[in-house]
Amino acid sequence: MRAACLLALAACNGSMEKYFAQDVVEIVDNVPYVAGTTNPRQELDLYLPRAVDHFPVVVFIHGGFWIHQDKNYFEPIVGLYHNVGIALARRGIGTAVINYRLVPDVDFEAQFDDCARAIAWVHDHIADHRGDPEAIVVAGHSAGGHIAALAAFDDARLTASGVDVTAIKGYAPLSPILDLAQMAASSQEDADIAAEVFGPDLAPDSPSTHFKATVAPLLFVIGDRDLSFVLAQVPAAITTLESLGAPVTFQEVPGKTHDDIVVDFDTDADLVTPLLAAFVHTVTH
Repeated sequence: MRAACLLALAACNGSMEKYFAQDVVEIVDNVPYVAGTTNPRQELDLYLPRAVDHFPVVVFIHGGFWIHQDKNYFEPIVGLYHNVGIALARRGIGTAVINYRLVPDVDFEAQFDDCARAIAWVHDHIADHRGDPEAIVVAGHSAGGHIAALAAFDDARLTASGVDVTAIKGYAPLSPILDLAQMAASSQEDADIAAEVFGPDLAPDSPSTHFKATVAPLLFVIGDRDLSFVLAQVPAAITTLESLGAPVTFQEVPGKTHDDIVVDFDTDADLVTPLLAAFVHTVTH
């Protein structure tokens, strides 16, 4: 019985997952992306496919409603967010899973700037790790999906933080928050979070405010059992974006909750990695 329990624990342990992936994935942990920083929230982990050169790269932004989680979230249990980097690296895609500073330690503008600086670091340094600096896709889940979508549609923010947006060939918001006012209207808890993170005016930081046709290709993925406000706002956003002529692809994954979308990466239940990997390889050629 004890042996069976240990085997079960190992099967879902994030550290073990990283260990057993080393034959096909090179992992470089805790790389600072801000010069001179000692803040672990300004670090990223690299997941690099072995025996592949000049590979495309995903910059992955974790979720947590802008106020919690990090790149090692639930690491001893399910390996979030190591599983994302490992799953993509197995398919020939490098991945930078990033940390960023959280509200209320900083405001949202500083949080977004951290994400932008991480993207800039990847562009400037990924060639040193055999990756292609001109083949970047920005992805994120939940609040990270919000940041990825905001970066796509309000790309002047990226430029202001020193990002070469021409190197970003696509964006992949997974279960994203696109309309902050609609999220805030869904419950008192969500209203309190929105007020804490963004203040009274939610429009400037809502991706939906900035929707336009001239944008890099986007892949939106949600679960059909996702959060209620995600189910309400993402399909509606797709309709709007398609009417504008924006290059969007939309997938609603059957049987998946908000958490499943990211927890299932690199498992037998994973239905998202094939979608994301195909998108990355298509837009980066």
